Amino acid sequence: MLNDDKILFVTPALPGFYVLTPCFDEAGAICEASREPVIAWALDELGCTWPVTVREVLNGEDPAILCPDGQVLNFGSEWDSLPDWLNYRKATVQHDDLC
Repeated sequence: MLNDDKILFVTPALPGFYVLTPCFDEAGAICEASREPVIAWALDELGCTWPVTVREVLNGEDPAILCPDGQVLNFGSEWDSLPDWLNYRKATVQHDDLC
């Protein structure tokens, strides 16, 4: 969703959904993930669903969502667990640094 897209409606989220953001150590390596609770879901005019947190409606990037069952979802991708997602992100950052 872009800032100029219209939100059609917002519905409360069930407990247990979190937006994940990688955290970096002093060396620039991913060391863990911060979790921000999803409090609602917003539907935009294009039919896309976006997580709403206390701070904002997340837009721009495709956010990674930790589900209550432990699975991590992101548009077009999914991982069985938070450690699997972290390992993927670590490999991606290392790959990007080599390019």
